[in-house]
Amino acid sequence: RAKEMGLSVQDVIILASLVEKEARLETERPVIAGVFLNRLRLNMPLQSCATIQYILGYSKPTLTIQDTEIVSPYNTYLHTGLPPGPIANPGLASIKAVLYPVQTDFLYFVADSSGRHHFSKTYEEHLAAIDKVVN
Repeated sequence: RAKEMGLSVQDVIILASLVEKEARLETERPVIAGVFLNRLRLNMPLQSCATIQYILGYSKPTLTIQDTEIVSPYNTYLHTGLPPGPIANPGLASIKAVLYPVQTDFLYFVADSSGRHHFSKTYEEHLAAIDKVVN
């Protein structure tokens, strides 16, 4: 399946590691994978908060703009494409989510305090979702 998608096994594991760290709800894994694959196709930075947490080496409740500017090949805010390696050990559900993602037009997501993600197609929708999540 990876070959059909134009991905190497390593690409699948790296992407699945991002899904593993981002997803809190099982049903959201394939949607998050779909968002990441859409961004890769469009050559957009993945902008995964999980990669910043990985760089920091600890879980920080709220990331800052300065955190997203940390120089690292794992910083998916600064670099397009996948990071050079996995950021976690992905489970089978995350691997399957990458191999069988939801086909979607979503390009953005943000998690609320319960861990549920709000998905958006446009940056404007994403900003509105962030405003709802924060306030």
